[in-house]
Amino acid sequence: MSGLDNPRQLAWDNNGRLLVAEAGHGSYGKPGTCFNDPEGKTCVGRSGKVSRIAHPAKANDRKPNRIARHFLSAAAPDGTFGGGSDGVDQGPLGKIYVQETRFPPDLLRRRGISAHQNGKLLGIDKSIVANISAYEFRHNPDGENVDSNPYAVLALRGHQLVADAASDDILRVNNGNGHVSVWATLPGDTAKFDPVPTSLARGRTGNIYVGTLYSLAPHKARVLRYSPSGKLLRSWHHFTSVTGVAAGRNGHIYVSELFAGCPQGPSQGCIPGRVVDLAPNGTRSRMHVPWPAGIAWRNGHLYVSAWSIAPPKGAFGIPRSSGQVWRIG
Repeated sequence: MSGLDNPRQLAWDNNGRLLVAEAGHGSYGKPGTCFNDPEGKTCVGRSGKVSRIAHPAKANDRKPNRIARHFLSAAAPDGTFGGGSDGVDQGPLGKIYVQETRFPPDLLRRRGISAHQNGKLLGIDKSIVANISAYEFRHNPDGENVDSNPYAVLALRGHQLVADAASDDILRVNNGNGHVSVWATLPGDTAKFDPVPTSLARGRTGNIYVGTLYSLAPHKARVLRYSPSGKLLRSWHHFTSVTGVAAGRNGHIYVSELFAGCPQGPSQGCIPGRVVDLAPNGTRSRMHVPWPAGIAWRNGHLYVSAWSIAPPKGAFGIPRSSGQVWRIG
């Protein structure tokens, strides 16, 4: 599938279709919607979406089938590096959850953008399930600088787990009442490197896998395995900027590395991105995938968000660089 809008988390619905969270392109630089931040100009809008791919094992360069639109989004003026509706998953009872990241509320208000969705776990109908960022600011579970960037959601029986990339923790949201509690705080490396959890996956035996960005530092990122109750069981090291993790039934773990493969950083001569197949014996095989993010496995096929930082019109003038989902195998 191509023509996606900053595709991020991938998840299976209850009918074997693939859900795609699209963070959106902000406003494409619409006047009055932009502000300057430390990383440059950012423009806000309501361009986040969720798409669904039917029969993904047979899909071939389809156009997006959007099942929800108008989620809060912010991106560079050209629509690259969007953030917004970054996470999606469907629970066992059929409810589809969308995780919206957090932007500074005052900046949204000044540009006439409602903060209703900001930092919240939502239903696909945009109803509020839980205010993730409010919990982080109220309780600050990791005891460090208070911040919040909820990024991924995993819907389980009776509750959902949310990875907050800025707060370095995984929160649990109860079904029914939306009560939020800490499921796990992630171990850091040193004061210099924060874990930055970006991805969640459930393994065959019910264990939970967490992928970490580790502040983009090369070879510092980890994949962590937790028990269903949130006890750390094992970790794998020496990854670079993990943005997706999936557990295969064959005992393999699949990992997206957003910035790997370019020792000197991204440039016209080097487009970063790698998918790693971690075998049970520790052997790693790698495949280049440009700017990968969400990743999912089923029936011998691996699916990955490629060009995850690109809007539908593409990135940096590079041909065929719109947001995509690739099938491998």
